[in-house]
Amino acid sequence: MEQTSSAHRPQLSSIEAEDFALINCANAQIGHEQRSQRLLKISATLACSPGQSLPQAFGNHADLIGAYRFLSNPEIDPQDIIAPHTSRILKELAGHDVALCVQDDTELCFTTRTGMKNLGQIGAGGRGLLQHSSLAVLPDGRVLGLLDVRWVAVQPTPEGETRRQRQARWNLSDLWADVVRKLGVWDSPTRLLHVCDRAADMYRLMAACVEHKQGFVIRAQHDRRVDEDTTRLWAKLDGEVVLGRMKVKVGGQRDAYNRETRRGREAEVTIRAARVLVSPPVNDPRTEGGMPVTAWAVYVKEENPPAEIARKGEAIEWMLLSSEPVEDLASARVVVGYYTRRWTIEEWHRAYKEGCAIEKTQLDDGADVQRLGAILCPIAVLLLRMRDLADERHPDSSNPAALRCLVSRPYIVTVSLLAGVKEEQLTPRQFLATVAKRGGYLGRRSDGRPGWKVLWRGWKEITAIVEGAMLIMNSQGKAVS
Repeated sequence: MEQTSSAHRPQLSSIEAEDFALINCANAQIGHEQRSQRLLKISATLACSPGQSLPQAFGNHADLIGAYRFLSNPEIDPQDIIAPHTSRILKELAGHDVALCVQDDTELCFTTRTGMKNLGQIGAGGRGLLQHSSLAVLPDGRVLGLLDVRWVAVQPTPEGETRRQRQARWNLSDLWADVVRKLGVWDSPTRLLHVCDRAADMYRLMAACVEHKQGFVIRAQHDRRVDEDTTRLWAKLDGEVVLGRMKVKVGGQRDAYNRETRRGREAEVTIRAARVLVSPPVNDPRTEGGMPVTAWAVYVKEENPPAEIARKGEAIEWMLLSSEPVEDLASARVVVGYYTRRWTIEEWHRAYKEGCAIEKTQLDDGADVQRLGAILCPIAVLLLRMRDLADERHPDSSNPAALRCLVSRPYIVTVSLLAGVKEEQLTPRQFLATVAKRGGYLGRRSDGRPGWKVLWRGWKEITAIVEGAMLIMNSQGKAVS
């Protein structure tokens, strides 16, 4: 167990954190009222103290022990903890014509924690948990929240198991279609599209989307036979005429040590498209009797990449399979635009792993980590939404009124004083820049936008200032609003 810090910290949650906890955790069906109140307290405390260990976040021993007992309680299901958040996001989808459900995996690594229980295999010989998350994103890039999160302790394949036996049981490839089935038959006016990378390129996912009236945009990795085995996918699209050209933004990538492995850039690509018929795989008991799925393939290719990009093998070549009809260049652009939103979930993973520091927890059981993760996931969504709002490309980045939809007044008053602007004039961009600078961001013209670590450090300091001001006002008998 972690050692309790001797430093005393005021035990007054900010209005912001309390509101956040109520919005994301209220009505969680976890047994009884005492547990529900404990969940609200844990959520509010961690929202104020992102990235800190539990002993650092909780100001007294009783609250810390209460948090440990909650997280180690086998009667509490992580799905029940996050259910209020996912239910709220489902309701928020109403009123939008199209919403994207961006699915992806990430690995939570605890390889060096040799005494930790209930972990599985990750990577090449590592130990940890596989987390599969589904993030609701609007076509313009705005993040709403999570529609589904689940964790798997991956076990080794049983010795001597045949391919047929493996196909007959549940395995990791079922995660993608499981999300579709959980959301059920989609009878909402909002069109829901699942956006996935190559790991999701499977007939079963496409068939599940068709069955449940949901759509998909999936990057293909298999050069499968299509059109009743008359041709192969790449060969068919290579033979199509070029509909036109467009520019796409490619997201950057960083490794576990925050080193840049791929620089974000803009690339000019050609677009080809065609209607294809995807048949179920042969000799697979899970798809026997399945009907072919009609899809539209969109082939995105960077014909003349820069020399350095070509040398590294990073030229753009996406083969997208979509449920959405693609009859011309305009509709092809729309589908490609949907796919480019997939990088949003990678940013959310960074907020979750770097900002919330889920992999640094000293909990000694993988089941406890899942409960902690269910609390931290919405917290990572909160700061991602704030950072997106402050992006200069966001239509509301200079709108002070938009900031009040996410941040409570005590925070706005505090940050406006630090930024040297009037409270009513503080914009989302100014707010986030000030928070980042409190965390060590220099904000030079050559600097990129603030990273998650400086944002979390700044958020922690701003929270401490807000709490201190509220304590003083309370001691003087003044109302806090």
